[in-house]
Amino acid sequence: MIKKLTNVTLNHNKIEIDGIDSLVRVEGVWLEAALLFDERYILLFLTDDCPFEETLFIYLMDTQQNCIVDKARIFQIYSPGIFTDLIIHSENTISFEFMAEGGWTLELFKTPKKSIRHLFSSTLSLVVKRPFSLSRYFNVTMNTQ
Repeated sequence: MIKKLTNVTLNHNKIEIDGIDSLVRVEGVWLEAALLFDERYILLFLTDDCPFEETLFIYLMDTQQNCIVDKARIFQIYSPGIFTDLIIHSENTISFEFMAEGGWTLELFKTPKKSIRHLFSSTLSLVVKRPFSLSRYFNVTMNTQ
């Protein structure tokens, strides 16, 4: 189940929950949204506050381990982006608008899934950057129109 959180804030690059420093550090200067997933994970959306070359940082924080377990970055050089229209579609799927016409869909997994897809080049990899990992806790895809 996904639900919006209002008790998560960003203080410089530190994530705070109920005003208490979580000791988790992130990139980005503006917290766009925070969502609770499966009563354990917090999905964070942050931007750089640079509207003419914006970057969207997506983090999944494990509150039991108190660390980031998965992340993605959406950006394209010289492309403006505004994070809008966050919609919860199901217990593990959301959509949002950012930079791309048609927006994005993000699916969260209850358990990490093995992934080697990132080892192969694709058009999406020019816009979505993810660190090397053999497993993923979420998948983000561009919606087609």
